[in-house]
Amino acid sequence: MDDMVMVWLAEDKTHTGEEQTLYLHDGEDLRLVLRMRRWVGYLAEQGITTGPVFREVKRNGTVASSETRAKTATMRGDYLRPQTVNTRVKLWFLKAGLKTDGRPVSSHSLRAGGATDLGINGATDEELEEAGRWKKGSCIPRERYVRPTKNKKKDPFKKVPMHDPAAQAQN
Repeated sequence: MDDMVMVWLAEDKTHTGEEQTLYLHDGEDLRLVLRMRRWVGYLAEQGITTGPVFREVKRNGTVASSETRAKTATMRGDYLRPQTVNTRVKLWFLKAGLKTDGRPVSSHSLRAGGATDLGINGATDEELEEAGRWKKGSCIPRERYVRPTKNKKKDPFKKVPMHDPAAQAQN
């Protein structure tokens, strides 16, 4: 659509046997619709018009097919391997010149970072669960991603007055 990308999932590890449609709203900073249209067009140029949207791309820039992947990915077929996503996230992070706080970057960082940003900006538990597609009542988003950053903001030493030599000189 012009303002969002709709993604259909047959199931995932949290929602086994449940198909879902996710609505990813576009924004000027993301440009999801433009990027998705370019990718789907690129697939079509290579004769790929059905099957998985996200696929392996070979070093020469062409999309891997079932035939080219038969020796290394017999179980996955045309589907993208999780380690490929992880490798790409690390590569793009480095290429963008981004720095971390010392913790490693991985594809899981996308999930954790989203939950952290939502939580810090006031998302309810229900909103966190829905956005991250966690099971209802899951404590994972709050306890693993949001609480550590909120605790980081707490500083009991802020209650202690600071010594200001300039203020004493005026007295």
